[in-house]
Amino acid sequence: MKDKLRLPWPKRAALRQACTLPNLCRLFALLLVAWQPFPGEYRVPLVGSALLGLAISLRGELPAVAEPARRLGILLLCLVIPGLLSIPTSLAPSKSWGEIASVALAALAGISVLYGLRTRADHQWLQTGLVVVLAAWIGDGLLQAITGADVFGITPKAEGMINGPFSTNGIFGIILAVLTPLVLWEPLRQRQRWAIALTGGLVVTVILSGQRNNLLLLVLGLIALSTLWNKRTRLIGAATLIAAVLAIYPLAPTLQQRVGWMSTSATDMASSLQRLQDNPADTDASKQLFDSLNRFSSNRGFLIDAGLKMIHDRPLTGVGINAFRPAYPLYAQLAPHQQRSKPQHAHNIYLEVTAETGLLGLAGLLLAIGLGWRWFLLATPERQALASPYGATLFVILFPLTTHTVLFAAFYFSLLLMVLGGYLSALFSPELALIANLRESSEA
Repeated sequence: MKDKLRLPWPKRAALRQACTLPNLCRLFALLLVAWQPFPGEYRVPLVGSALLGLAISLRGELPAVAEPARRLGILLLCLVIPGLLSIPTSLAPSKSWGEIASVALAALAGISVLYGLRTRADHQWLQTGLVVVLAAWIGDGLLQAITGADVFGITPKAEGMINGPFSTNGIFGIILAVLTPLVLWEPLRQRQRWAIALTGGLVVTVILSGQRNNLLLLVLGLIALSTLWNKRTRLIGAATLIAAVLAIYPLAPTLQQRVGWMSTSATDMASSLQRLQDNPADTDASKQLFDSLNRFSSNRGFLIDAGLKMIHDRPLTGVGINAFRPAYPLYAQLAPHQQRSKPQHAHNIYLEVTAETGLLGLAGLLLAIGLGWRWFLLATPERQALASPYGATLFVILFPLTTHTVLFAAFYFSLLLMVLGGYLSALFSPELALIANLRESSEA
C-alpha cells in the first residue's frame, strides 16, 4: 500500500527540486497577496514566511541577504522604538506588546521575502504571479458585478460595491488599487498589448468596488505609471480614465451616494466657515462645520476628532501602539448617539501612528520614508530600474491623504512587507550586484 502511495522517482525528484528554500520563500512572498481571500487570510503566508525566515537564520544562510536584511531592520526599528517608548504609558499595554511581537514576526517573514527575491528572475516570477492573481480577481469581481455572485458564491456586501473573492468589503478594491504600479510597470514599459486590457479591468473593478479611497489609490498608481509615458500618452490616458469613470459611475450607487455627501457637505462647510468668520463664537456654526466634515468623510470626522485629542493629550509618546481602539471612548467627547463606539482604527496612517506613538512615532515613520528614498537615489541606474515598480507601489501605500488604511492593519502590513522586501532586495541584494559585475566583465 505504501509503495502505491509513493510518487514515481522522477516526480519525487522534480518535487524535491521545486521545494527548495529559495522557491518556497518566493512562493510565500506571492501568497502574502494571493492567499488573502482564503481561510487564514494573511496569517497563513505571514506565519509560513516567518518560519522560513527562521529556517534561513538557523541554517546559517542569513549572509546571503545580510545587507538588505540590515536595511529592513533599520526601517522596522524606526517603527518599533517609538512603539516600545509608548508602552510605559499605554492605555492597553497587552495590545501594545502584542503589536511589537507581530512586528518581530514580520521581521522574520521579511528575511524570507528577501531570500526569495535575490535575482532579477525572482522579481520577474513574483511580478508575473501577481499579474495572474490580480487578473483572476478582476475576472471574479466582474462576474460578481454581472451575475450577483462570484465563482465561490460570494455576493456583494452592499449595493453596487463588489468585493470579489473576499467575504468583507473594502479589502478587494484596496489591494487591486495599491498593487497597480507593481503589476503594470513592466508590461506597460515593454508595451505589452494585454497590459492595456488589464489596466481597463483594474479601472472598472476598482470603480465598482464603490469606495472613493480606492479610486484615489488607483489614480495615484496611474500617476506613478505615467512616468513611463510621453506627454501625448499621458493626455490620452487621463482622458480615457475620466471617460471610464463617467461611464461606470452610474453603475456604482454607493459611490454616487458618497460623492453626493461630499457635494452637499462642501456647501455646508463653506456656509459654516463664513458664519464663523463673521462670529467666531458661534457654537452652532462650529457644530455645523464638524457635522459637515463628518458627512464629507463618511463618519470619519469622529475618528479625526478623537485622534487629534489623543495627540494633544499625549504629544510625545501617544496612547500606546495598537491602543487607538481601546483609547477611543476616552477621547470621543461627542453625543453618545453620534459616537462610533468600536472603531477599528483611525482610517489614516499618519493620524494613527501619531495618536498611538506620538510625535516620536511620526518622526520615526518619516525617517524610514526618507531613508528609503535616499537609498534609492544612491543606487546604480540598473538597481533603480529594478526597484522602481516597488518604489511606485510604496508611494501609493504610504500616501498621506488616504482615508481607509493604517500601517499596522494586518492585511495592509502584509502587502507593505512584500513590497518593501522587493524594494530592498532590488537595491541591495548581493547576487544582483554579482550578476551585474559578470555582465560587465563579459562585455569588456
